[in-house]
Amino acid sequence: MTQPPDLRHALLIGQGRSGTNFLLGLLDQSTATHCRNEPDQLDGSALARLSPFRFFVDDPAQLAGLYEPAVRRAAACVGPRDHLAEVEKDWLRRGVRRPGYFYLRQRYRLVERVLRRRKPMDGREIEFPRWMADRARLERSLHVFKLNAAVGIGSWVLVQRPRTRVLQIVRHPGGFAKSWWTRWVRGEGGMDRGRGTADALRDEERLRALARRDDAWAKRLGDVDRIGRAEGELWWWRYVNEALLEAGRGKPGHHLVLYEDLARDPIGVSRAAYAFLGLTFDAGLERRVAAMAEGAEEIARAWKDELEPEMATLVEKVLDGSPMAAWWPDEEVARAA
Repeated sequence: MTQPPDLRHALLIGQGRSGTNFLLGLLDQSTATHCRNEPDQLDGSALARLSPFRFFVDDPAQLAGLYEPAVRRAAACVGPRDHLAEVEKDWLRRGVRRPGYFYLRQRYRLVERVLRRRKPMDGREIEFPRWMADRARLERSLHVFKLNAAVGIGSWVLVQRPRTRVLQIVRHPGGFAKSWWTRWVRGEGGMDRGRGTADALRDEERLRALARRDDAWAKRLGDVDRIGRAEGELWWWRYVNEALLEAGRGKPGHHLVLYEDLARDPIGVSRAAYAFLGLTFDAGLERRVAAMAEGAEEIARAWKDELEPEMATLVEKVLDGSPMAAWWPDEEVARAA
């Protein structure tokens, strides 16, 4: 039987609250992309089958057998967390973008909220209706899968699937900490983070698993049971970013984006990311990116005046000794009064 051609796809990976959603939105401005937002975090989704490998890959052969079928299925689908396309995609049928996404949104609200009694954002992915998407063109587009913190899968792909592009975004730990604290401690997430359906390891187990696997990290972390929740999130931020950076070192399939650079120069950084992915960046895209990025630099710097003193101390502790510390020479960790 003839093998299907390789699916053109890229992975967008970063620790959550690090600008992954912003960068995915910028990539979604291309007419040639099909962008999926956290498709691995949905019940029964194709990429959820890879969740045992999200952080660590113990059986590379098993992952190799699962990977291509999973990404090919995910590329044909849409999920409740995906962005609504703001531009006319090459693979969307003419005149159906707005009514099509309106239909999908209402479908999720009805099926998930009314019939399944849960949040629509936790619903299942579905295959694009034929009246909405030209499936042949959809398959030929560039599929971008945003997978938060999927350091295991990303590291494996960089070695075993060198033609697949891995786009990594990193945010200063002060900005990450402020966003995480606001979203998951003070905000609607409370302290109930990590209950997503596809997580192979819950938050409280990740550092223990890391310490068991890596003596250097075990020494760096010390007594994991004495690490508080906020400090644990910061150590995990450091591990995810450093491990993926190490896996991508010297590999043409890896591209690093600093969130602060993206906020400061959205046109230049987006243009470089588009080139890395083999996408055209024209004047129309430049205008749309500029409009989307308005105010981003102020948001990127806001944490410096708002970070709680206790959190600022933890940021300094965790960043100390990291090769990433040199990336932000002018970003002192300010302590709010």
